[in-house]
Amino acid sequence: MRAVSAPRTDGRGRHVLTAGLLSVSVLSFAANAVFSRLLGRSTYGAVGSVLALATLLAVPLSAVQAAVTRQVAVAPAGALRLGRPILLTVGGAAALVGTALVFVPVLDPLLHISGDWAVALCGAYLGAILLEGVPRGALVGERRYAWVGLAAAGGAALRLAVGWAWVALRPGVVGPLAGAALGEVATALVLLVLVLVSGRPGARSMPLRVREVGLSVVGFTGLLSLMSIDTVAARHWLSPQASGYYAAASAGGSIAYFVSAAAATSIFPDVARGASSRDDRAFRVGLAEVAALALGTAGVLCAAAPLVVLVVFGHRYAGATVALRILAVSYALLGVSAYLVSHHLAHRSTAVVLPWGGAGGLVVAVVAAHGSTTSVALDALVTSGALVLALAVASFWLERDPAPPGPLRGCRRIGGAAISSGGERSP
Repeated sequence: MRAVSAPRTDGRGRHVLTAGLLSVSVLSFAANAVFSRLLGRSTYGAVGSVLALATLLAVPLSAVQAAVTRQVAVAPAGALRLGRPILLTVGGAAALVGTALVFVPVLDPLLHISGDWAVALCGAYLGAILLEGVPRGALVGERRYAWVGLAAAGGAALRLAVGWAWVALRPGVVGPLAGAALGEVATALVLLVLVLVSGRPGARSMPLRVREVGLSVVGFTGLLSLMSIDTVAARHWLSPQASGYYAAASAGGSIAYFVSAAAATSIFPDVARGASSRDDRAFRVGLAEVAALALGTAGVLCAAAPLVVLVVFGHRYAGATVALRILAVSYALLGVSAYLVSHHLAHRSTAVVLPWGGAGGLVVAVVAAHGSTTSVALDALVTSGALVLALAVASFWLERDPAPPGPLRGCRRIGGAAISSGGERSP
């Protein structure tokens, strides 16, 4: 089957990828706004519960992308065949869909959506995310950014169009979930076609290394947990009205995270190659770019917080303004943290566990101080600041490590070159 193609682009499509990933966030937000108004609170609550479950389960599945991107980025062009990992993910996707079908009779009544087969659609959605992990990771690793960005944006647009049309014809849970599943399936198929038709035989098959995938899962599920705990805690500790303010502030502030995380995704191949060659220039330049985007977006949100709340959520949510300003900065720091986690993944460093420490610290902080939306938001801000500082210190320590990084760590040097146990040689 197809190998990673030889020539790589010069990366000028990176801004297309960033814009595409941002458009996914914008279109997903628009879809939620449309469906919440068309379906009403009760039905939309069922949709939200299923999509929240799917989002949580999608994080470990999408971790395949980071592992593939790293391997492709550091390998010579055309050296890796993708047939075996693609077949593995196809089998995994089929297993996910089959498992969802088996558990439909159990989970549909549990989620109060009996008869709508929402769980089966959720399985199709997760299967598509797993299926697109290898081709998306390979294309990003090759720096063929524009195609990935366009495919992601097209899938998000299809999700909104299908869901909206379905709900207009037959209101219910199925429409939004069918749109999400079909949009993700379309994205996966486009990326697979792009990978399969543009390659040549590679020298060796690319393995899906358990350690690399595991580190990705640990790092990004830790970040997701840290991003979610404060909202869940606000729901538990604050009044229903105050928790609603906090949820709105969190949704608005998360824009700062998605802007910087989209940029971090497109920079990751250069960071991975720098980790392999012991050249930290790409990491430092990327860190400055991601930090500028994150903090700049947070600054805009802080300045325009009353307008954002009024336009997006309405005048009833005016009480979310102060928390929005605080959480915008907190999410900006989490966006920088996501970039630093990617840097540790490039080095295969166990420092990716640090977000879990931050999540635990946030739980302790919220339990100790949860009197208002402002106090919970400040807890989140302090925790985010501590996390980005810890990750940054660990990253700069990695860059000072005299041992060969990444796949060459622990190798012996012969004549100025690192020789791994498998006989691979690097200058």
